[in-house]
Amino acid sequence: MGEKLVLDLETQRDFNEVEGRRPELLKVSVAGVYSYQVDRYDAYLEADLSTKLGPRLQEAELLIGFNIRRFDLPVLQPYLPYLITTLPVLDIMEEVVKNLGHRLSLESLARATLGRGKSGHGLDALRWFKEGRFDLITRYCLDDVKLTKELYDYGKQHGRLFAASRFSEEKFQIPVCWPERKRESGTIVKMLTEAFEKRLQVEIEYLSQSVASGESAQRSRRVDVYHIREPYFEGYCHFREDVRQFRIDRVIDIKPTWQRYTIPPDFVPTSLAE
Repeated sequence: MGEKLVLDLETQRDFNEVEGRRPELLKVSVAGVYSYQVDRYDAYLEADLSTKLGPRLQEAELLIGFNIRRFDLPVLQPYLPYLITTLPVLDIMEEVVKNLGHRLSLESLARATLGRGKSGHGLDALRWFKEGRFDLITRYCLDDVKLTKELYDYGKQHGRLFAASRFSEEKFQIPVCWPERKRESGTIVKMLTEAFEKRLQVEIEYLSQSVASGESAQRSRRVDVYHIREPYFEGYCHFREDVRQFRIDRVIDIKPTWQRYTIPPDFVPTSLAE
């Protein structure tokens, strides 16, 4: 089994210095990784990316980062003999956008969740590259790797991260779920459909959009499935004792039961009622 790695990198240029704001033209100054298997931080200079870092990423069980799918991995692509789309990725930025609706910086997310932020600014790393200060770039890059790792660890342990409100000093929760294993969405849809057709109640592990203080964002629920229209399904939630709408991509696991149910004759799907 491959390593679970946390990745971050610094570039030689910024977007103003390359044509068309193309990340593959930015070039890498230093790339840093943390391995959960060996509990170690490693840094790679540009000359080592193809021969040392590339094979390690390709063999990884999971690659964790912040905005790596849209930034770090495209920057790395010219150094890799395989497509970055083949890598198993958990992008914390994507998870935040999915549940929050807009993007946040690593700085603001870390401040609200961990109580501390980045050790510097990306512009510093660009200046250090021009000065040949790879020691400073390496330290800054690995600090970001550590910050990303701690965000991932916090989210995995508590089922949520925090963000500062734009309009007050209050913080609000961002539910996240990063299980070791998660059923494929196609399998979940298939099992929901079969349960609906046979009128068999399902038990799901579900990540809630909003939770009360002290509650876990992940909860087991028993649901009678009334209607499926991707990306949602509706049904009677026995935990809430009410008809609720669920996001299919927040279902972590699902199993049918032998408990049968009937759909009330006056039920109207939300999509038709609106």
